[in-house]
Amino acid sequence: MRISAPSVKAGILVVAVVLVPMIGIVLLEVDAGLGFAGTTFAIVALVVFTARVFRGETESSAPRPWWQLSASRASSVVLAVVFLGQASFAFFGSWAPLLVNPAKVSAVAFLMVGVAYAYSAMRLSRLEAEAH
Repeated sequence: MRISAPSVKAGILVVAVVLVPMIGIVLLEVDAGLGFAGTTFAIVALVVFTARVFRGETESSAPRPWWQLSASRASSVVLAVVFLGQASFAFFGSWAPLLVNPAKVSAVAFLMVGVAYAYSAMRLSRLEAEAH
């Protein structure tokens, strides 16, 4: 199954933007580390899902190469910046004693996702340059 309709993609992301914080809040009530871990896992799972299922309007439904996370270089760059910013916020923004270690684990996960998007942008840029 591949999803290319912008309205369906937007709907999935809106639902995720509502559900992920709710999952995090519920898990934070149980344990701070569990809240960070659950939220981080949900975000990384959403990234993997969208990278494999969402397609650009001009993309085929054939499987993408393993390194391609988005349809275009521009979207990969934007998402790389978002996740690298989130990683820096998680690393430098949580200095409460109970949150330091879980936040650092989240920072590493978001750093890896940001680097993956940056690598995708670099490879897509190279493909676009070869096509011209």
